[in-house]
Amino acid sequence: MVVTGEMERVFPMDIYPMHLLKACMANDIEKMEQLGIYEVAPEDFALIDYANSSKIEAQAIIRDALDLMYKEVG
Repeated sequence: MVVTGEMERVFPMDIYPMHLLKACMANDIEKMEQLGIYEVAPEDFALIDYANSSKIEAQAIIRDALDLMYKEVG
């Protein structure tokens, strides 16, 4: 993923979606917590899935990361 600022323009919350997605793909639990994984739901990334030119599955990445968090952290 290349940082273009495209995701930040369409994301409705005041977090860094690109950084959060990268932490989720790396399964970096500490970084995900720092970037606000507990404040988002997969549906929050629907507009990114639609508008992003890279066509990554952001909702699926967030869902997998949240599942990992629930399993690891509790």
